Amino acid sequence: MSESDSFIHEVSEEVRRDKLFAFFRKWSWVFALVVVGIVGGTAYNEYNKAQIAAVKQTAGEALLSAQEEATAAAFAPLAEGSAPSALLARFNQAAALASEGQGSAAADILNGIALDPQTPRLYQDLALLKAIMIDGQNVEQTELLDILDRLAQPGAPFKMLAIEQRAIAYLRVGDRESALADLITIIRAPESTQGLRNRAQELTIALGGDLEAAFGGEETSDG
Repeated sequence: MSESDSFIHEVSEEVRRDKLFAFFRKWSWVFALVVVGIVGGTAYNEYNKAQIAAVKQTAGEALLSAQEEATAAAFAPLAEGSAPSALLARFNQAAALASEGQGSAAADILNGIALDPQTPRLYQDLALLKAIMIDGQNVEQTELLDILDRLAQPGAPFKMLAIEQRAIAYLRVGDRESALADLITIIRAPESTQGLRNRAQELTIALGGDLEAAFGGEETSDG
C-alpha cells in the first residue's frame, strides 16, 4: 500500500470513529434509558417475587395457626377473598363447623365453593362430595342422586367415593338392591382403595349380600 493510500485509509478510519462517537453522544440518553429499563425491570420482578413469597408465607402461617386452634371462628377471617389459601381456609372452616355439630352451616360453605365459577372443577367436585357426606340426609333424594350420578361418571376424580355415598343414599330410602349393586361395583373396581373396598365388603355382609359372588363376578343374592 502506497503512502497516499495509507493516509487516505487512516483519514477514513478517523472519520468513521468521529461519526460513531457523534452518534453515541447524540443518542446516549436512549441507551441510558434502555439500561435503566432493563435494570429497573429486573429489580421490580425480584421485588414482586419477594412480595408474593412473603404473602404466601404469611397466609401459610395464618392457616397453620388456625388449624392448631381448629375452630370455625379461627378460619373465618382467612376464608375471605379468592386466593388459594382462602379456598383452603373455607374447606377447613366447613370441617370445623361439622365437628362443632353445625352440619347445615358447613354444607352451605361447601355448596358455595361448588357453585363458585372461579373454583377449579376438581375442588367443586370435592366440595359437593364433602357437603353430601356431612349433610346428605337433608338433601331431597332425587337431587342427591342426580349430584352423585354426576360425581360417579367415568373419569371423575372422586368416582368411587361418590358411588359409596350413593349406596348410602339408597340405603336411607330402603333400596337394598341398588345399594348392593353399588357396593359390588366398589369391590370389583381396580381403582378402589383398600379402605374403601373393606368398607364395601363389610356393608355387603351386613346387608346379607353374597360376598363370594361379588368377587366372582356373579349377581348378588339375597343371602
